[in-house]
Amino acid sequence: MGWIAACVLVALLLPLVGMMLLDNLTIANRAEKALERIEKIERQIEKERREKNRKKPDSYHGNLVFDRVRRSIPLPVPRPNELGKTRM
Repeated sequence: MGWIAACVLVALLLPLVGMMLLDNLTIANRAEKALERIEKIERQIEKERREKNRKKPDSYHGNLVFDRVRRSIPLPVPRPNELGKTRM
């Protein structure tokens, strides 16, 4: 009689415990997705705030990057007939 009661108890408790664990996993997954959405919105708000507060220059005069003159650097390029030859 005791063995039958124990088997019935285990047979009833295992599905209940499984359903509880499944519910916990589902709730944790939903919470994680909600947290990701909130973080994405926070990043978007910060990006918009930075773009709004960014100071745009009146002109590029005096800026070393934009005042720099670009010059090409001559590099020695071997001729096609010299490519296969090796120097000795």
